[in-house]
Amino acid sequence: MDYTYNITEEKDCKRIIDIEIPKNKVDEKFDEVFRMLKKEAKIPGFRPGKAPMSVVKSRFGNDARSEVGETLIQDAFQEIIKEAKLSPIAPPVLSEVDFKDGEPIKFTASIEVAPDVKLDKIDGFTIKKPSEVITDADAEMAYSSILEMYASLEPSDEPAVEGNHLTVDMEKISDPDNRMKESEFKDFSVELSRETSLPSFIDALVGTKAGDEREVTVDYPADYAEKSLAGSTLKFKVRVTAVKKRVPPELNDEFFKKFGEELKSVDELKAKIKSDLEMRRKKEIQEDIREQAIKSVIFHNQFEMPQSLLESYLDDVVEDFRKQQKGQKIDEAELRQKYRAVGIRMIRWNILMYEIAELKGIKVEKDDIDKWIDTFADRYNITVDQARRMLEQSKKVQDVRETVLEAKVMSYILDNSEIVDA
Repeated sequence: MDYTYNITEEKDCKRIIDIEIPKNKVDEKFDEVFRMLKKEAKIPGFRPGKAPMSVVKSRFGNDARSEVGETLIQDAFQEIIKEAKLSPIAPPVLSEVDFKDGEPIKFTASIEVAPDVKLDKIDGFTIKKPSEVITDADAEMAYSSILEMYASLEPSDEPAVEGNHLTVDMEKISDPDNRMKESEFKDFSVELSRETSLPSFIDALVGTKAGDEREVTVDYPADYAEKSLAGSTLKFKVRVTAVKKRVPPELNDEFFKKFGEELKSVDELKAKIKSDLEMRRKKEIQEDIREQAIKSVIFHNQFEMPQSLLESYLDDVVEDFRKQQKGQKIDEAELRQKYRAVGIRMIRWNILMYEIAELKGIKVEKDDIDKWIDTFADRYNITVDQARRMLEQSKKVQDVRETVLEAKVMSYILDNSEIVDA
């Protein structure tokens, strides 16, 4: 090889390559570039290819230098990673480029390479299966939630009780640290519920009627969602303008049809609720078992992970949030920190999944893809051709292949592990 180089291994799959391109190779490349320029360049006063080399060098020296540097650096890098059997996962970052006239070219290339994964344990795990039992009490609770969801709010002349909804006008009368910018709130809605409202409001407003006024001192907890108010104490004058109570829906045919054309009674609705809960529970259990298997595989097969993969994932997360928020300000640093662990888990599993598939000869065949598309078409009540066109137009065919591969790898892991009742 015409180049001299030294490779330094650093953590997280990073490699630092110090490279020197010898002077004779640099000179040869300059001669080649200038000969090409002399042949092709159009220089006023000279016929094509007849200009003296001194004129060509004077006129195109900077262009030749750029061409020589870019070409030799790229060629050197490619030959070295091939000889060293490195597999970069992203373009190199070049630094400390030393390119002086009449001397060798020296530069440093920083790269991240594919991780060296050694599979230690990919099966034989003990996985705990949660209970599938859905009790009548579970179904009754869900039924109550549905009645609550479809209840209407109607005016009440009775003193407010927990569970009522109040409409109030509020005026801030004490805010020592100026934590809250607004001073007045008109038609502010307060639900007298311990799950949604601060205790201070509930304690002060229970027993009130429309027209009543109260002073409310609010101690905002240190972990309050609105950070500007967390840990502060503010006082408000509150005037109740309306009290509303929840009225359960009328249990008639129109109500039952919201949940299925065949439903005619409360018992039938409760039976359907329980059936739906059982189906959902089975899906939750499948997902729980899958997650346990993934965590076990990751735990038993550690490897250095390229940070560029994680940063690329977090870049995509931030970009997705920007599109969703449509120009609204987002806290990028907080977002990246929040999704960091998710990204690490996803990337590690994805790499391990492919390694397991290769080790065990697990492949995705055409029949596997066809079966998946058939199921997709049935689920959305469309033809197979429509499903295939939809996937091709949205460029999701590769995603389907990865989904099928993951399912086959997961089947291997679970078939060769012990699943016990929790």
